[in-house]
Amino acid sequence: MKTLKLTVIMLLTSAVWSNAQDAMTMFEKIRDEQVPVKVLKTIESDFAQIKKEIKNGEWYAHFRHTIDTHANQGTAGTSKAIPLHYSYIGKMDGKKVEIKFTPEGKLATTKGID
Repeated sequence: MKTLKLTVIMLLTSAVWSNAQDAMTMFEKIRDEQVPVKVLKTIESDFAQIKKEIKNGEWYAHFRHTIDTHANQGTAGTSKAIPLHYSYIGKMDGKKVEIKFTPEGKLATTKGID
């Protein structure tokens, strides 16, 4: 019964989403190879020692996903993923650590680092 409810909810959500023009903000785990070189250079130059101390560190991309359905008179339209920021998240000394970068490679914020 739970599976059926979940399936119905997912179908309704996807139907609404596919007809929408509004942007959807998404947060997704990515591989090291998917991180922009500018971001990798910044973390290596500014946080090389701290990165070694972070346990189970993983990269995440935060982006805005849009679909323009009017471009093709109601067909699938064009899809765009616009990066908002990239985060390196893990644990250091038992505390959650997050280092956030702009797509251009500049440091945006840090959490859990003194």
